[in-house]
Amino acid sequence: MQISENLCNNAYRKVAKILTKAVDLGMDLSGDGYADENTSSGHVYLAMTDYNFTLFISLGSDEIQALWFSSYDGEEIEIPVGEMSLDDLELWACDLDIKADEVQS
Repeated sequence: MQISENLCNNAYRKVAKILTKAVDLGMDLSGDGYADENTSSGHVYLAMTDYNFTLFISLGSDEIQALWFSSYDGEEIEIPVGEMSLDDLELWACDLDIKADEVQS
């Protein structure tokens, strides 16, 4: 996993918060992934190729959310992570993948 080197202090703080949550969830951070700031939206995010969701904190917030992205039509669905477990997040994203597959079939 890589962390962008071109972040402001607040973005680094949010990356640290997301990484802490990812570790607390039990996510494997040793794989291919990236922590960065989306310059268009201001979201700070952690995207890992081993997971079908992205953790992020939006501009003006400190709440960690999960984002699922459809590779079919670009649809995005967000959910607050709160006290969800890694299993809960993976099940949520997997269910969305299945629904997207059904729509495309």
